[in-house]
Amino acid sequence: MKNRSLRTTMAWAMAGAALAGVAPTALAQAAADVASLYGPQPPADAAYLRVLNASAQPVKVVYTGGGPAQTLAPRAATRYAVLRPGEPLSATVDGRALSRTDSGSAKAAAGDYVTLAVLHDAHGWHASAITARGDRIDGLKATLRAYNFAANCGASIGIAGTGAGAGATVFGNLDEGNTAARAINPVTARLVGQCGSATSAAVTLPQLAAGDGYSLFVLGDAANPVLAGARDALAWPPGARQTNP
Repeated sequence: MKNRSLRTTMAWAMAGAALAGVAPTALAQAAADVASLYGPQPPADAAYLRVLNASAQPVKVVYTGGGPAQTLAPRAATRYAVLRPGEPLSATVDGRALSRTDSGSAKAAAGDYVTLAVLHDAHGWHASAITARGDRIDGLKATLRAYNFAANCGASIGIAGTGAGAGATVFGNLDEGNTAARAINPVTARLVGQCGSATSAAVTLPQLAAGDGYSLFVLGDAANPVLAGARDALAWPPGARQTNP
């Protein structure tokens, strides 16, 4: 019995030595298999930038990492471009750089997801940015994010009611220039944005799956809020279509 145990121990030792010899190759192959399954991933220190057309008219924009000029429909957003830390967070409209109305950083920082809203008013085109973190809240649910770009508005977002106003609150007390996020079950719903007693037209959420992200934007102003939405999608790998579906 003792000799049998000794032979077994020696066999396992020899097998372990052989395995150790091929481990780097096996690990490399495993990594290649994972890469082929999920595709190339953005750098770990990447930052992300998308442009939102907060105006009521189409606009042609060029932005950092976004490739050639593209035309955005009213209330539409691009996909997130993938940037390296330190790259400028900038956009141009009709070949002119936009002035920034926010007080945030004008450079990309690792892990930041920046939404740059472009708006046309009596003073021309300008931009305002809100930065969020892209941390997934719950992998078994969809993630809903809210951004308040509405001027002079403490916004809320709720389920569209059968009468005037909103029903159950989804996001409340969202100050101008701020963002919030929450996990939701992957269901469809009709939502409205509110600034005080003023209520936007309803927006219908698309069918979302677990792990998906979707953004809601409160636009306009305190008297006339507008609610818009877009999927949180990356333009990756480089050269992928930038326009958000």
